[in-house]
Amino acid sequence: MWFDRSTRMRYHNGDHKLQLDVPNRFVADWIGRHFREDIRRAAASELGDDIDLRLEVCPESFTQDNVAGRHGISDANPADASVTNSSDTVSSSTDSTAVGASLTAGTSGLTEAATAAARGEPGRVRRTVASRNAGLNLRHRLDQFVVGPSNELAYAAASALVGDQGNAHNPLFIHGGCGLGKTHLLQGICHAMLQQNPAARVVYVTGEHFTNQFLTAVRSNKIDPFRKQMRQLDLLAIDDVHFIADKQATQQEFLHSFDAIELKGARVALASDSHPKLIQKFSAALVSRCVRGMVVEIRLPDLPTRLRIIDALAQRRGLTINPAGVQLLAARCVGSVREIEGTLARLHALIHLRKQANGHGEDLGPIGPSIVSQLYASESEARPKRVIRFDHILEVVCRELGIPTVKVLGNGRHRDVVLARAVVIYLARQLTSMSCPEIGAAMKRPSHSTIVTAANRMAAQIRDNQSITLPGTTQPASLPEVVERLKQAVLRA
Repeated sequence: MWFDRSTRMRYHNGDHKLQLDVPNRFVADWIGRHFREDIRRAAASELGDDIDLRLEVCPESFTQDNVAGRHGISDANPADASVTNSSDTVSSSTDSTAVGASLTAGTSGLTEAATAAARGEPGRVRRTVASRNAGLNLRHRLDQFVVGPSNELAYAAASALVGDQGNAHNPLFIHGGCGLGKTHLLQGICHAMLQQNPAARVVYVTGEHFTNQFLTAVRSNKIDPFRKQMRQLDLLAIDDVHFIADKQATQQEFLHSFDAIELKGARVALASDSHPKLIQKFSAALVSRCVRGMVVEIRLPDLPTRLRIIDALAQRRGLTINPAGVQLLAARCVGSVREIEGTLARLHALIHLRKQANGHGEDLGPIGPSIVSQLYASESEARPKRVIRFDHILEVVCRELGIPTVKVLGNGRHRDVVLARAVVIYLARQLTSMSCPEIGAAMKRPSHSTIVTAANRMAAQIRDNQSITLPGTTQPASLPEVVERLKQAVLRA
């Protein structure tokens, strides 16, 4: 009765003053006598300061034209426009799927907290603080992350960021290929922060969404509230931060927010496909701030890690796969975790169809290699047959390994070039009908004897499960897994 349509709250950050505009003296006297202390306590709990509470009679704030004009809404419902800022007006009603759901945490929660306090509901005041981040869609947690040699440093840094040593790892920049767990770690950091402190102001957003929110604030003349809300955060997590690389105004705004957040002791976690120094058109100032903290890479998972990932994801889907079936899946899924998730989704659908065909949805027992092989056989039948050409193999292998084509076709003997050349020859023998002399001609070799030698050597190294060091990395990788991954890349491209 007294707060839904009879007050407008204005918080002045500079002097910590909370001003309540009311339509007439009667409402002012009633709220002052019955609810002043409750409002003061709710405000102090929400904003963490000793609040100077002022009641002002301001009837012009409650006319329909005034409310609709100031808030940019067609329906002049005071409940939809109950919180304002001293420099601009911010609607407390935001899109729950947008970053705005988290950005308005500072003052929109205050209205609900004050209302709950006035109604004598202290439990709801506590729930209001915890629900400020309800718009965050955090599907992943740190305790669900499968750790292995390829990601253990990134996981340790993410865990430390929300621990006692968080400042030593702040800011945290995680980089690596698509589908390797960067988003999982960022969301896990946000989830852990909110578990530790439900009242924390946390934002998880993509670089694209940050850009869109910034541009919307500029166009609607609400840049000051946007800045204020961003710079009062306890944790800012931005995924795909490379999206802002070629956007100068957005980079400048993010840089100022970055500095303000760090100055107040808050934490920043960023993720990108590339190292900050390798992101084209990323400003030097942003690169400097990123590398000042903890920069860690996530690489493709090795075989033991893939085995654990498959086990964990299969359990979440209610799939029981025996060890031989898991081994076969891990041998075929040599790419990203998303590839594993997609394969398990198809396997789940295949099992569901088999249960229906078997009658009454009966349990078929643990999934073994025969069913997994059937899955891959059906995919291979569904895939249109096409001729794999040598030039296509050469292009894909060179792109995946980061080696220029001209070097592979040349006479260079650098370790990385020799590896790329051997893989191209081996895959050409496997995926095409070309003879060794034909491959030699395509490789611009005067004699095909070098082709035979390279193909035989590669086959022997794969049988022996030898380890190699990929171009641009320092960690050893399994040669059979690398060749299988490149083979799948050729078949998919």
